[in-house]
Amino acid sequence: MTYSVDFRRNVLSYRERHDLTTSEVSFHFEVGIASVTRWLKRLEPCRKRYRRPTKIDMDALRRDVAL
Repeated sequence: MTYSVDFRRNVLSYRERHDLTTSEVSFHFEVGIASVTRWLKRLEPCRKRYRRPTKIDMDALRRDVAL
């Protein structure tokens, strides 16, 4: 599940208004520190995956779905 962009903006604006650290704001909103750090770098969630899946054989998956 991803957090909405509005929620992310609220978290970051709360951090700025109250001059809190990343760990303090993550504790207040009950989200991970890594999430808040990532939102500081990029607010929008990623929409695409740029890597191929590594554990699934795509041909076997196609055969399985075709059945």
